Amino acid sequence: MSKMRKMPARRQKRYWFMLLLAGIALLPVIYMFFSSFWEMQERKVSLMGYYHVFLAEPGYLMKFWRSMGLCLVIATGQTVISCMAGTAFAKYNFIGKRMLFGIMLLFMLLPVQVTLLPNYILLEKLGFLNSWKALIIPGIFAPFGTVWMAFVFRSLPGEILEAASLDGATKLQNVFQIMAPAARPAVLTLFILSFVESWNMVEQPITFLEGPEQYPLSVFLAGLEGNELTVQSVCGILCLLPVTFLFFYYHEELVEGIGDSLWG
Repeated sequence: MSKMRKMPARRQKRYWFMLLLAGIALLPVIYMFFSSFWEMQERKVSLMGYYHVFLAEPGYLMKFWRSMGLCLVIATGQTVISCMAGTAFAKYNFIGKRMLFGIMLLFMLLPVQVTLLPNYILLEKLGFLNSWKALIIPGIFAPFGTVWMAFVFRSLPGEILEAASLDGATKLQNVFQIMAPAARPAVLTLFILSFVESWNMVEQPITFLEGPEQYPLSVFLAGLEGNELTVQSVCGILCLLPVTFLFFYYHEELVEGIGDSLWG
């Protein structure tokens, strides 16, 4: 509170306003948390919702862990591919470099809904529809990661690659032993953003997958409308756990990584 008193009045108002906005944003989460302990029919506090989700019906947890595996594969693959492609765009010269980077920027700006139909046609020709490959392949090669890492790697001095090449380092060693460690916060931020985007995707599973048994947790939650509010709330909390953990555990790296990308 002593720090608050030392703040200028205008800054204090801004601080309380942001705190109010944060509180409003958290209201649905707070409501969901308390609803997970409340039996609507019997009107009493109960842990039956947690018992139902974690013990009585193992399908919920199976869906959770399968979705975790899917998102980890997409986030890891996108991070690896983006580090390699970002290094190429940032530190190497090749024919068509500017044009290719411009195309990637254009595709990055397109809404997901615009690319669903072309992706559907391509995935159908490749035979990837109705399997998780239809989610993994587009996720791994999403243009956002490449553009992100290209801007980050441009801020690193080119001399470190020249010195590594003189020492006999290969191009892959340049990427994963020099460039990626030097930009660790940005690489970690890309991994987290990719994981969160994959965790929250809805349109792609509905379009590319055939039935509810293949859906990840983000789409599966929509099918819980007929269940009790307690079960819905527990499943919502289950869906929030990975994202909340990543944010609170790596919040410093997230801030630093986003700063590196924006300001170099």
